[in-house]
Amino acid sequence: MESCHVDGRTRTTPWWPAVLLALIVLLSTPAGTWPSATAQDDTPQVEPISIVILVDESGSISEDDLRREREAAATIALGEFAPDSTVAVVGFASDNGGQSPVDVVCPPVRVGTGQDQQTLADCVGRLRKRGQGEGDGTDHYAALQQAMTYFGDDDRPKAIFLLTDGRLDVSDSPRYGPDNMSDQRNNAALRGIDVTLAEAAAKQVQVWPLGFGDVDRPQLDRFAEKGAQGSCGAKAPKPSATVIEDSGAVADVLLAAFRSARCAGSDEIRRATLSPGGESEMTVRVPGIATDGSIVVVKRDPRVAVEFTDPEGRVVPKEGAAFGSTFQGSGANGPVEALRIVNPVPGPWLVRLTSPADLPALDVTAVAIWQGAVRATLTVDPPAPQAGTEAKVLLGIQTRNGAVSDPAELSSLDFSVVVDGQGGPAPVALNDSGQGGDTRAGDGLYTGAVAVPESGVDELRVVGTVSGIGITGDTRSVVASVSRGRGALAAQLRVPPTDTVAPGGSVAVAAVVDNVGGFKAKVRVLIDEVSPGTRASVPDEQTEFEVPAAGNAEYRFDVVFAADTRPGGNSLRLKVVDEAGNTLANYPLSVIVAHPPPPTPWWLYIGAPSLLAVLLAALRWRRAHRAARDVRGLAVYLYVNGRPHGDVAAPQVRSTRFLFAVRRDEDGPFHLDPSVRPGDPEAHHLTRVSDQLTLRTPEGGRHLLRAGDQVTTADGVVLEVRDERSAAADPVDPGGPAPPGAGTTVTHDLL
Repeated sequence: MESCHVDGRTRTTPWWPAVLLALIVLLSTPAGTWPSATAQDDTPQVEPISIVILVDESGSISEDDLRREREAAATIALGEFAPDSTVAVVGFASDNGGQSPVDVVCPPVRVGTGQDQQTLADCVGRLRKRGQGEGDGTDHYAALQQAMTYFGDDDRPKAIFLLTDGRLDVSDSPRYGPDNMSDQRNNAALRGIDVTLAEAAAKQVQVWPLGFGDVDRPQLDRFAEKGAQGSCGAKAPKPSATVIEDSGAVADVLLAAFRSARCAGSDEIRRATLSPGGESEMTVRVPGIATDGSIVVVKRDPRVAVEFTDPEGRVVPKEGAAFGSTFQGSGANGPVEALRIVNPVPGPWLVRLTSPADLPALDVTAVAIWQGAVRATLTVDPPAPQAGTEAKVLLGIQTRNGAVSDPAELSSLDFSVVVDGQGGPAPVALNDSGQGGDTRAGDGLYTGAVAVPESGVDELRVVGTVSGIGITGDTRSVVASVSRGRGALAAQLRVPPTDTVAPGGSVAVAAVVDNVGGFKAKVRVLIDEVSPGTRASVPDEQTEFEVPAAGNAEYRFDVVFAADTRPGGNSLRLKVVDEAGNTLANYPLSVIVAHPPPPTPWWLYIGAPSLLAVLLAALRWRRAHRAARDVRGLAVYLYVNGRPHGDVAAPQVRSTRFLFAVRRDEDGPFHLDPSVRPGDPEAHHLTRVSDQLTLRTPEGGRHLLRAGDQVTTADGVVLEVRDERSAAADPVDPGGPAPPGAGTTVTHDLL
């Protein structure tokens, strides 16, 4: 018998150029924007991107707007982690006679090393605001034309980020006509813009305008809507203009725009004050789905030292490999420092900054930006379904580090399957709820049923796609032949609802085989499609079974996970094959490998009084557990530009979830809507565990808060969460709550 073992294993320098570099670096992160069907490569990789950043240098940009622009770039600073990505930076104003309307300060740079990032830092310093006599208008047409020269015909993602006050002004530019009678110069530029945006759409170039100051919002919307319209998935927004109305929200809003544009996940921006000669610590969180990422610190002065500690408490190097990860640092001698990490350890990372005594107090920030390079797994069971029956499809994902099954990490992703058979392509409803044919709830396998036509179809083409913010996205296809008539052998796999297995433990599986051929036969059990790091096997004596000449029989076997298998998500595919190697049944098994909790202390078993005490304690714990998750007493307050715009309170019935939405009627004000049902695309989900609150936003963000914390949404409005139940127990200052900006901003975890 064949064994079925598988091993799948200085001086202070002006800091704003480096702040702008942080934006450049951020916008260089790889993403799976606009994915097509991916070749079925076994090792998923992050995808490089071509980025052009257009920066308004015109005289219409105020100094305040420039400061906001620089602050936003600093708070979103990121070290690039896709070595083949390219970044270009172009300043633009106008040609008022004798000037160039564009300043190509950074031609396209391949951002592969720390030296590449230093090159960007040096050239960004040449950005400037133009004065009178230097061509101080605003020529968006020339800027977009220059940007388009940097994009090829390849199929990598492409994006333009346009930083501007949004007002086209070429009224003094002779290149658009001998005079500006009847605004003919601006009209000529607008016609040119339309042509260039059509070219951008044809080349799949997205345009993301970011407006500061006194903007022309309709013009910004025009830029976003006429470029390419791809997105990360069904739950992710398409290109749109963002206008900064509240200067305090600049960095947060720009981060939200970046997430949507680049399909990158991000932690919440952390903020701290670093005292002269002191230390400051900030914690950023990297989720388990991340395979590539950067932690970037805006430290404002190159003399500030930065140290990074992983979730296991180990100070990591800034160059080389350690602890299963690869590190590359950059910017240590500048105001923005980044640590690029391949295969980061998931969990909370500690960033420690140390200041020399002769520096003034500094406002510093840290942020983690990441992406998961994923591979979709698609299974059709049975692999050759009979005409007139029903087949099951199962769709999951794994990264190059292993399987991912945590429902919290998968909730913001889009899992979709389309079957092309009789009548053309049709979507398949999927779920991971343990109902409707799904074997186990929350195992990361989204399951659906496909009705196989009785006639007219010889095969079914099944296409499964996983997409969303924070992953590269992947598409897989399977062609299933439709069987005519009953075969001699048929099989089913019965997998128990096992979620967790200890290292060295096993999962008991049953294969039910039906034989109508009238002769004895043999079947074998195989394992394939093993996720990275998974070490699993079926004992030799359980890999082959003899089937009687008639009737059905059940054969039990164990899937054993080795003691050194990867902790966490493990996945593989089980197959039952006949003697000719034809697959009779297959099933993707997904489990969490983890050590069991310690045994119950012996003293709990001594005597009835002890048992009674245990029961009473358990009852009290259960009541406390339910009370800790009860959202009654929570209330959400909405602020727009620092002014209150209403509030909503959780329903006064016991519940573990508080749903509401932030809506805006056409040309109307923002308002809160408590009448929200599950599945509403604008729903915000607020939950609690004791005093720890979790807010999930429609964009896929996950904010860990405490009462009184504030969150800035992608729309630029501020949400403040209060616990009025606690407030009633602990009276506050009669002066009332402080408005946004005067209280506590969010400094907790965002996944």
